[in-house]
Amino acid sequence: MSHWSQHFPWRQIQTNLPEIDMEDIDAEVYVESLKKMHASVAMINTSGIIASYKTDLPFHFQSPHLNGDSLETIIAACHREGVKVIARTDFSKVRRPIYEEHPDWACIFPGGVIEDFAGNVHCCVNSDYQRIYAPQIIEETLTKLDIDGIFFNMGGYNTENYEHRYLGICQCEKCKTMFYDRFQLILPVQEDMNDPAFRKYLVFKRETISSHRSRIVKFIKKIRPDIMIDKVTEGDFGFERVESNTEFKRPLPHWQYSGSDNSKCVVASHPEFKSSNTSVDFIGFFYRHVAVAPALQELRLWQGLLACGGLDYYLIGRLDNHRDRSGYEGVKRVFSFHEKHFKDTYDGLTPDSKTLLISLGGFESTDDYRGMYRLLSENHILFDVISIGRITKTDLSEYDALVLPNCKYFSDEAASCVDKFVEQGGTLVATGETAFYDDEYERRESCALESTGILHVKHVRHDMRSAMLELDSKEGYPSMEDRDLIYFGDTFIFAEYSDSAKGSLRLIPPHWVGPPERCYWKQVSDIPGVVVNSYGKGKCVFLPWLPGRLFLQEGHDNTVVFMGDLLKETAALKSVGGNLSPMVEVSMARGANDFFSLIQLVNTSGHYGTTFYDPIPMADLKINVPFNVDPVRVIKLSDGSEVPFSYNKGHLSITLDRLGFHEGLKILLV
Repeated sequence: MSHWSQHFPWRQIQTNLPEIDMEDIDAEVYVESLKKMHASVAMINTSGIIASYKTDLPFHFQSPHLNGDSLETIIAACHREGVKVIARTDFSKVRRPIYEEHPDWACIFPGGVIEDFAGNVHCCVNSDYQRIYAPQIIEETLTKLDIDGIFFNMGGYNTENYEHRYLGICQCEKCKTMFYDRFQLILPVQEDMNDPAFRKYLVFKRETISSHRSRIVKFIKKIRPDIMIDKVTEGDFGFERVESNTEFKRPLPHWQYSGSDNSKCVVASHPEFKSSNTSVDFIGFFYRHVAVAPALQELRLWQGLLACGGLDYYLIGRLDNHRDRSGYEGVKRVFSFHEKHFKDTYDGLTPDSKTLLISLGGFESTDDYRGMYRLLSENHILFDVISIGRITKTDLSEYDALVLPNCKYFSDEAASCVDKFVEQGGTLVATGETAFYDDEYERRESCALESTGILHVKHVRHDMRSAMLELDSKEGYPSMEDRDLIYFGDTFIFAEYSDSAKGSLRLIPPHWVGPPERCYWKQVSDIPGVVVNSYGKGKCVFLPWLPGRLFLQEGHDNTVVFMGDLLKETAALKSVGGNLSPMVEVSMARGANDFFSLIQLVNTSGHYGTTFYDPIPMADLKINVPFNVDPVRVIKLSDGSEVPFSYNKGHLSITLDRLGFHEGLKILLV
């Protein structure tokens, strides 16, 4: 069945309204401000913590500020201008008067305390409020308001308040009883991966959230089967909203690939849904009315397009009364570009990559993943991203290579899928403790992936500082001519490998680091730093260390140069050649009906230290890609002009005169 969203140009603006904004909101002004930004979707607060419409439910706190135009009037005005409306709801908290009537709805944190933040009390996801009363509010929202979609904010188990003060694990009676009934264990009080009960608690959270979401989705579909739902669990349409954001005093570095990373993961993990990665306007919770750099806003949005995603911009308040409008022009520029080129280019555009990177989940560090993301991107290897839970639901045969960056927690089913992929001719790149644990966070006796060639894990050491790897042969490492050593940080896995596994690079054990007169080593072992294992028709390239984490945290070119050679030569991952700077992000995609291909470039050179400026324009770029067809012509989306190119025996070479923030090179095949 067709749905309005299937060929809809997704350019969403979320106006997250303080309650006082409803005092004087004007529907026509609200819609006109959206149209000036070239938005096609609006997200607006409707229900949950506060009812922004006239509610009939006694447990739904009524806003006292409904003196401007009503939500019904605003939604009707949006629809007259072709703007779809998504309802923003939040059932994570209730106002204090509601809590006083229903104290059993609250989260009870260690010490028997509740969290009341500015008169809003945290509610447990397992409480009757979430399971019985929130659905009634949802039903009223769906039947009173002519909305097109619904979004649930801050669902799940929240262990921090808005000031990021840690609260702990909810100890309410519902949580205690449900956890004991499931595992016959006492609910843990502390988050400690060494505690078996806490590891089970992670499983408990995953199961209860999944069950709750599935129940809510089915409930909504019975009332409004046409409604778009955020992070829907089933069906052939929906959207997935994620955020590119910053926070005051968040540990650095800033994640400069946030826009493409988030969008890629949604696009490949859930191709049937709209990817809605929002660029958060404000600096963080403490400074919600002060915008981040305009260049950062624009970068995130161009990266969303590069990843074949939708566009999304999120601010506190209304567009017409916002106190920091510095980002507006950049947002307009990207939204306008998408509006101009949606029908002929972006509608139906799908990624065209042969490498698949797995995004981590749960308690795994993001450093390994983000560092590997950088290593792939800055070596111009074309890749998609899926979340680790989607491995068994993705057709891996569409890819030539799979990259697992220290993906510790792995189900038996996922391991079987990956081994089958390699056995049938795929290439696997795995690092660190990938698949050393099961998906319930329990340590395995050995790696679950037979394709790695690991027979037995002897031990994992985290005290290997000053140890290095010696290149025993430069074959396959053309960029390492003047380098004989690789540093790898403090983690190294010692393992026994199968006879089919061939090791290279020799481990130099930790040695003296001072004084300079004693800075040398006396021993070079035969322990390998890279292991290539033949498995069926394919192979696995295993690194018993953490190159992703190392590169993200330290950033030295010793890592990126070595890994560039390993990924492109040893693993034979397909990359874009030419003279592109590592600061140029690149992607390829196929147009609807395969009538064209699209190469997109995003210039990230404006990221300097901890600041984002407009990028430095680049000139005379050469782009070389493997290509099966001799194109008819190549045009720039920015101005429609033709671009010089040449084609020879499966290789396409394109010359681009200038790159600003973004360029799309449309390769016409007919």
